Amino acid sequence: MFVFLPPRPSTGSIIVTLVIWSARSSMRLMQMVNAPKPLDSEGVLSNVAFATTEMVCILDAKPDSGCTNAPSTSASGALPLDNLFKQLLAGKDSRSVLLAGFDMPRLALRLFVHFGYHVKGTDLSTVCSPSQTEAWLPAKVVEAKIGIIECMDTFRINRLWHENNDNEENLCLRARLSASLARVCRSEIESVKKVDTRNVRRDILKCLGKLLKQTDILSRSLPKEMLSEYDNFDHKGGDAGFKLTNARYKTRVRTSKQAIVLLTDERGKEYAGRASSLKGKTTNIKFGAGQQPTQARAIQNIRVVGQDDPTNSERARNALLLKVLQGGVNLINYPFVRLLWLPTKEDVLELNLEDESWTEEELRLKEFVVNLNSSQRRVLRAMVASRPKMVIVHGPPGTGKTTVIASAAAYWSSFRLPVWIIGHSNVSVKNIAEKLWKQKVPFKIIVSKEFYFEWHEHIYKGITSNVIRGDEMPKDRVAMERLLQGAQVILSTLGMLSNPALDDNGTFRLVPVERLVIDEASQINVFEYLRVSDNDLVKSGPLIHQSIFYKFSNLEKVCFFGDPKQLPPFGQENAKSLQCIFNVKHLQSKSYFLDTQYRMPTVLGSFISQTVYDSQLKSEHKLKDLSCVSFIDAAMGKEEKSGSSWMNQEEIGCVVNLVRHYYAGKDFCVITPYDAQRSGIERALKAEKLPWDKVFNVDSFQGKFTGHFYPSINLLSLHISNTIDT
Repeated sequence: MFVFLPPRPSTGSIIVTLVIWSARSSMRLMQMVNAPKPLDSEGVLSNVAFATTEMVCILDAKPDSGCTNAPSTSASGALPLDNLFKQLLAGKDSRSVLLAGFDMPRLALRLFVHFGYHVKGTDLSTVCSPSQTEAWLPAKVVEAKIGIIECMDTFRINRLWHENNDNEENLCLRARLSASLARVCRSEIESVKKVDTRNVRRDILKCLGKLLKQTDILSRSLPKEMLSEYDNFDHKGGDAGFKLTNARYKTRVRTSKQAIVLLTDERGKEYAGRASSLKGKTTNIKFGAGQQPTQARAIQNIRVVGQDDPTNSERARNALLLKVLQGGVNLINYPFVRLLWLPTKEDVLELNLEDESWTEEELRLKEFVVNLNSSQRRVLRAMVASRPKMVIVHGPPGTGKTTVIASAAAYWSSFRLPVWIIGHSNVSVKNIAEKLWKQKVPFKIIVSKEFYFEWHEHIYKGITSNVIRGDEMPKDRVAMERLLQGAQVILSTLGMLSNPALDDNGTFRLVPVERLVIDEASQINVFEYLRVSDNDLVKSGPLIHQSIFYKFSNLEKVCFFGDPKQLPPFGQENAKSLQCIFNVKHLQSKSYFLDTQYRMPTVLGSFISQTVYDSQLKSEHKLKDLSCVSFIDAAMGKEEKSGSSWMNQEEIGCVVNLVRHYYAGKDFCVITPYDAQRSGIERALKAEKLPWDKVFNVDSFQGKFTGHFYPSINLLSLHISNTIDT
């Protein structure tokens, strides 16, 4: 959304708002402007709207539109060079018109890619922020510039900008509100640094625009509400509100300025509250005066409507785009940025270089390759050599990705060479940590309090002394150095790298990010690597957000591990063009392949090799024939939706009976594709006082067992039904 500010006249001025609207727009609105059907999930912009405080005029932006008030199109289908519109966006006459809008970098990139026109304007999200890099939500700007108005609903204000909540009313309301805010922010708009696409090369703009479009599609696919799964709901007494005990980590009720909590009682009456705090499994919910339910036991369901506040990494990405478009950062100057997104011929040549002259290092490596097969040794050698600078490893299930990563970490640690090992999930990082523990490699693993406390403390049993909780990190460098105990191997999630505390307490100086190992890389959208924050290390001041490859300028080696044949990047079912590192064309021929799996019996491994891996995957396992596989048909089972996941109670009962009668005292584990099913099986086994800590979803099972030490019995709750697209 944009706001056009005419020059300050001697009398009152008219403020006109320009709004862009992405695909999946309201059918009713598009019919109003005689537009064709909404576009699909490709995320193409469909509408541009001009507005005053009294009127909104919406234009169809699609080149094949028959709308008479839309710009005419050429024979090729491209929008014509409309000089007036072009000059308006580009701010050619800044004395006459100033352009401003919330989330201006995103809007500028999307408009540039769609129309091919340059855009210059001011970001309303940061115009009032003291740092001018930290984005404020619209409601906060309203409070700062207009003041807190009685009965003002900050949730409704912020929700106007939710990508999954577009409709005709919201489109018009946010246009009107932006115009009002721009009027009172005029002096700030005139003075702050402008977003200007002319600061960036066209090929970089197109690349960033493509990546951003994927993120927009994901945002639009987010559910508008989530059903909470909870164990208990109690009134705390007085005005203290209510205490909710969450049952599942993935559906826990979190604090957010952009969400409300709706309680429905047995009569169907709804009560709207806000999550005021979250600690472990407990969420405190507060209600307005006269709005709280009278009896907690009468509550039938609890829903969260809205969306989470931006994460640190999302703020980092947005702030980086702002700095790039303001001309403060030139991404092309950073080698790993070019290698990944904008490779030159020299960069491609660099990918093919291998270090052939390292006899001394080869001798040092001998003790670390004793138990590795030939493909694992080849990968390890590439990781610890000075070249190539980027190593991409395709490792199917059970081929020893965790083993190779741990071996490389042991090598680097033995020579006091710092390395950071990160993953898409806490579980994958924890699995690597357990392997390092077994190999007696000094390390520390940084875990968020929200994931650890009361939810997953048990999975860190055995490595507790190596865990650093994110909220308990010291604030000064001396204390942090003492806590690290000399460890040069640090593990965390990709998102944790955005924690400003790591800059504040000097962690990145104590353990420089010179080597970076990224596990589960096939599940990470390449745009995620633009999400890392940094503090200005030269002078105190604002939080500056940077790309992972821009931030760590001393980075010498990056190693990606994953399997594109397994789980794709999160959200690819909605944004088909999402790419992981294995999908980047100029990198596909440069990957290493781990060619021997030890997890599955040979007959299963051979089947998977033929059907998935073009017969390239070898198998080594003591079980050789089909007698190792049995199927139990839970014919009476029914798939039931549980939040965003699925459950099958009949299969849960089957698993419990099998464990009770056959496997309770044996070496077994349970694997299921759905997290709700995993949680349900755990609860059922607990209730029967049976072993319950051996239940995994597919993700948490990855890397759990290494080498040849897998459970002798694996129970798979496959949860397959004609009603579920598996």
